[in-house]
Amino acid sequence: MEKHEVIRRILLASVFGNAAICALKILGGVISRSTALLADGSDSLLNVASGAIAYKSRIEAEKPPDLEHRYGHSLLEVYGSLLILMLMVATFSFIGFLAINRLMQGVAWSIDPIGIPFAAASLVLNTIMSILLRRFGRASSVARTESRHISLDAAEGVITLSGVSLGAHISALYDIAATFILLALVSIFVAQTLRELKADLTAESPPEEVVKIIENALVSVEGVKGVHDLRIRQAGARIFADVHLEVDKSLRVDEAHRICDEAEDLVKKKLRDVDLIIHIEPEGEE
Repeated sequence: MEKHEVIRRILLASVFGNAAICALKILGGVISRSTALLADGSDSLLNVASGAIAYKSRIEAEKPPDLEHRYGHSLLEVYGSLLILMLMVATFSFIGFLAINRLMQGVAWSIDPIGIPFAAASLVLNTIMSILLRRFGRASSVARTESRHISLDAAEGVITLSGVSLGAHISALYDIAATFILLALVSIFVAQTLRELKADLTAESPPEEVVKIIENALVSVEGVKGVHDLRIRQAGARIFADVHLEVDKSLRVDEAHRICDEAEDLVKKKLRDVDLIIHIEPEGEE
């Protein structure tokens, strides 16, 4: 199956999987009166929306270049990731308000132990979804963002299960404490993801090893006398590069063009998602 089709299917599966997890958590939260489980369920409801955004963004990002987007649509994945983060901030701001309000009202309520199996089942499902996204979504920035989001949910699931269990058997304060820990984890996740997305938004160069792969491939082509002015930027999953290659000044145009084609083909064999522009120059001339 084609790589892009696999990514689309796993993103679509995450939407339905998160919908089932959401229903499980919210139902358990209502029955057990657990704030942490309700908060976790609200995050899963957010996952349904973010998964739909991730799926739509991936489809749009795969569209070929057109007159209005001559460099393609790969940055739409970054846009989708930003929408997911905005939804997370809005949702968890509301959850934080609910937790503070309940804490101010006192902790006279009790947590029903029936919430424990709901929390445990949700944790198992979240872990499965995270593994699938991480395994099949490596080539997509929005799939990676969604994978980290659901990985965070798996960590949240451990905290929620602990909060519900301790809240049911000791004190409801543990349930509230778990809610605030969830809020702290989400804040860290948002900050880390924003730092990563900054590289795409500001057209930063890819890692140095990627630059070396391109340089080594170019200089290894027979007929290339020199390489200079290599410029590389990354946008989403794609890499855009342009470079000047020096060739023997006595070559015919068709011979120089053949060298250019060989160089481009070799780079694309090493790195699939590369858009490379090569400028040919006579050796020794500026």
